[in-house]
Amino acid sequence: MSESLRGQLGTGENFKTRVTILSALVSFLPLIGVSFLTPPSGRQFVFYLYYAFLAACFLHLLWILKRNLRPSRRPPLLTRDLSMGFFLFIPSLLSSFWPGIIGGPLFAILVGATSILEKAGNRDTTSE
Repeated sequence: MSESLRGQLGTGENFKTRVTILSALVSFLPLIGVSFLTPPSGRQFVFYLYYAFLAACFLHLLWILKRNLRPSRRPPLLTRDLSMGFFLFIPSLLSSFWPGIIGGPLFAILVGATSILEKAGNRDTTSE
């Protein structure tokens, strides 16, 4: 069973991207449980840890995008997987992490912009 799950998640950069996005999406559930069990004085600290985790997820996706900036050189389906970084908007919205609320959609736009810029740069301007 675990090998089939590992096979579905892919390999290399695709695996890293998918695990980063899935862990950010699923991690909100334990946050709710921990925040209920934590006294009110320590609850803010738990949320700060979660904000740091979400920021690390965004930075990891940006690092993967930087390493694979040109869409024509990316592994298959990596562009799709990177654009799924938009969904980091959901845990950011639920936890009121405003950099993630803004960063999720902007990250998807950034991934799309790399494709558009590459296609615009590959046009042949010497033809009459």
